[in-house]
Amino acid sequence: MVNLPLASYHLGASVEVAFRYDSRPQDAVANQPVLLLSLHRESTAVDVAHKIAAFYDNDDVFSEDFLTDTVIVQVDQPEEAPAIQWADVHRLVGRGGSWHPVHILQVEDTQLPQGPYFLSPGNLLFQAWRLYPDTQDAFVSTFVPAGDDALQYVCPFFKPLNITAADNLWRAVAVPSRLYAIATSEKPLAGKRISVKDNFKVAGIKTTQGNRAFSELYGPESETATYIQTLISLGAIIVGKTKLCAFASSEEATDQWIDYHAPFNPRADGYQTPSGSTTGGATSLASYEWLDFSLGTDTTGSTRWPAAWNGLFGIRITSGADTLDGVYPSCRSMDTIGLLSRDIHQLSSLVKHSFPALADGHKHPTRILYSTDFFPHLNPAQQEMVEKFTFVLEDFLGIKRTLLNIEERWNACPPVEAGGQSIRDYISKTAYYPFYYDGFQEYSEFRQEYEQKFGKPAYVGPYMRWKWDRGAEVSLEQKEQALKEMEVYRRWFRENIMASGTDGYSDAVLILPCGSGEPKYRDLPNSAPAVVPSFSPNYIASMLGLPQIVIPIGQLKFESRISKRSEYLPVVASMAGAPGCDKMLLSLARDVLDASNRPTAVQTGRFTFKL
Repeated sequence: MVNLPLASYHLGASVEVAFRYDSRPQDAVANQPVLLLSLHRESTAVDVAHKIAAFYDNDDVFSEDFLTDTVIVQVDQPEEAPAIQWADVHRLVGRGGSWHPVHILQVEDTQLPQGPYFLSPGNLLFQAWRLYPDTQDAFVSTFVPAGDDALQYVCPFFKPLNITAADNLWRAVAVPSRLYAIATSEKPLAGKRISVKDNFKVAGIKTTQGNRAFSELYGPESETATYIQTLISLGAIIVGKTKLCAFASSEEATDQWIDYHAPFNPRADGYQTPSGSTTGGATSLASYEWLDFSLGTDTTGSTRWPAAWNGLFGIRITSGADTLDGVYPSCRSMDTIGLLSRDIHQLSSLVKHSFPALADGHKHPTRILYSTDFFPHLNPAQQEMVEKFTFVLEDFLGIKRTLLNIEERWNACPPVEAGGQSIRDYISKTAYYPFYYDGFQEYSEFRQEYEQKFGKPAYVGPYMRWKWDRGAEVSLEQKEQALKEMEVYRRWFRENIMASGTDGYSDAVLILPCGSGEPKYRDLPNSAPAVVPSFSPNYIASMLGLPQIVIPIGQLKFESRISKRSEYLPVVASMAGAPGCDKMLLSLARDVLDASNRPTAVQTGRFTFKL
């Protein structure tokens, strides 16, 4: 670690460089901060000043700490280096002071990216990775690329960072200069910083699954999850693994989080529930400007609800849209990838490039289905905000909503297999059996191996004990029958509510409730675990395999008992579409927000939007 006046840094991958001219003394210091510039023969002090001004604007790693007495220059015509009046550069940048580099080192035969570096004896040039403190306690582990390909970030193998921040209180997260990466058609996600949920395998890094016994039993992973490899191949930077509810369950902060402390939601008074199970993914993204995306999973709301509570754009991806190889399961019939972003345009781009199998779907739907089974919200102010968004959606599409009561529709044209049962009765165990069976049986080998090695049962918290007790009572036959019922339910929904998408197009979107209109303080006891009915808004997309997006649309004022002042809870709208129509949902949300002059991005910190 290198501590400079303005920030602390990790020495990233290195490369040995050769200089045409080197005027440095023989006893040059190690790890000297330097700036590398790409220039041409006609470059002037004005050109250099423009570059540095752009560095200040576009990079959080570069700072005045790198404007030292040494500068490295790479020129398109090495034999004709430009004559720069270096003393004028800092004045032209307009930040005061002066910069008088003494040693102008010209490199030979290199195409290194411009930006901040550290130079050591032996002409080793190290990338500068800035260290940020994880003040929200969102990460369980942080790491950097390992191996020969670390300089290009294409290595799917990592090594733990094992560094605390400068104050020695918080885990440090290392991020490289944004100047090192330039987006191309082959690398559209170049330089984008992404955190990943700790149920994804990352080679070289342990997985905890939010459980101390699990991390005690197993060593570092030997492979990286397939979807993470896709992100890396597109240029993304994976910076760490974020905390989750144990085994991607539904533990609530704080009293249900036993093995690891629950991350802190930055919104409002800072003591609202962060929700779960993609808990650290949401809290980190809502807190840290230096992070671009968070990768999670969604089974029964594990991405959607953290998005709602932390005021983020989120999407539950269509079930089966990409392989879940390298992801620890929760319930295989409902598991899928979830993604979080602060910007709907950026989220659209991420899904566009990382899910090529999903069609683009540029057409807009011709029906808005509004579920009267689950609306209205209990809080009238929250409901009013959702109503306003729905009106905006109607105006944009030029159509009125269709009030949909799924129960009544089922009663009017039930599937033969239901035998006259209501939808609530027919699917009463359709989610329950697979959810609890898989949740228990997927980890039977873990329980056996742990007890065999340590001579005692693996500890899990009260919520997981309750969940596993339910799962132990479910037979394989019951699970298989439930999966048959789920297929009946899906077929009926396609034929009577929303047809399957073709070429990424869905003729309808379904408006569903998401989020709470009331504060939920993390220092209060949680109610005992309870079974969520299969016919509930959480389970619609999960059981039917639908994509569903979460869209921040406002803030709800309340008086906080924590801060003793007015605070604001995020309020979201949510839409589901037919399977495969993920990109259509995102483009629709983006276009509606753009056309109505509503915010397409949220802030970090206390407020989701400016007041």
